[in-house]
Amino acid sequence: MTFMSPLDLLTVSNHEQDVIRCLIRRPRLTLQEIAGFTKIPVDKLEGIVNSMVQESRLDKDGDSKFQVLLNNRGAKQERAGSGLLESLFN
Repeated sequence: MTFMSPLDLLTVSNHEQDVIRCLIRRPRLTLQEIAGFTKIPVDKLEGIVNSMVQESRLDKDGDSKFQVLLNNRGAKQERAGSGLLESLFN
């Protein structure tokens, strides 16, 4: 599983951003739960989520629940006081 950084969010479609935002706020949701929160029809969402899993943008566990694994390296650097630009370019 690759980790997504905040800059990676700029490269995904609007629906994928909706799915990622939903799963960041409420990790480990089923496809039907994601559809309920995002208002994306389940048949369309299934294709989106499956491609996101194949591209390692989402992780799917054995219970068919999905989650996003974000790269939190930038958060650690901000605590160290190195600033926003350092976290973006390291």
